[in-house]
Parts: sequence; structure tokens; C-alpha cells
Amino acid sequence: MKLLIPICFIGVLLLSACDNNEDQAKTVDKNGSVEIALSTRHLDSLKDELTTHYTVWRKGAIVREFNKHDTVPGLETFKTEGENDNGDTQNVKVKKDYEFFVTVK
Repeated sequence: MKLLIPICFIGVLLLSACDNNEDQAKTVDKNGSVEIALSTRHLDSLKDELTTHYTVWRKGAIVREFNKHDTVPGLETFKTEGENDNGDTQNVKVKKDYEFFVTVK
């Protein structure tokens, strides 16, 4: 019984911590920040291109914008159900997309 109360308390804390999106930026601080946009595109069956677009802000103005392009190995394909404009469905092969995980220090 003594362990039940701390376990319930920890469970409530964990559930409440998973609910907020306070780490997501609503706007960019244009007084001094670096805004980064990540995207990928499929070049061919073996290669994908990773594009990182940088926008540097200072005192409310853009001081520099540039892109960095990297070629990375393409991911495999998978079968899924697709629908055309007429509502007809059929199985199609689609290339997998990379997922983005960003760490900021």
C-alpha cells in the first residue's frame, strides 16, 4: 500500500508531461535567430537529397539566407493503397521518406 501512492503520483506526472507542446515555436524571434527548414526529395531509386535552408535574422531583417544540399542513400519502397481523382483505389509502391529528429544545444 505504501508503494501505491508514489507510483500513482509518478504516473500522473508522466501523463501530464506528455500533453504539452511548449517546445514548438509559434513565431521566429527576428531580433536575433537562425531559422532552419529541412526537406528531402527523391533523386532516383538509390539516392535522396537532403536540403537544409537557413535564414539568419538580426534586428528584424534577414541578413543572410543559404541552402546546404547533401545526397544520402535512398530508403526502400513499400506497398500501400492509393486513390486517384475518380476515387478508384489500387496498391502502389511508394518510397519511404526520412524522418527528422532535431537536437539543439
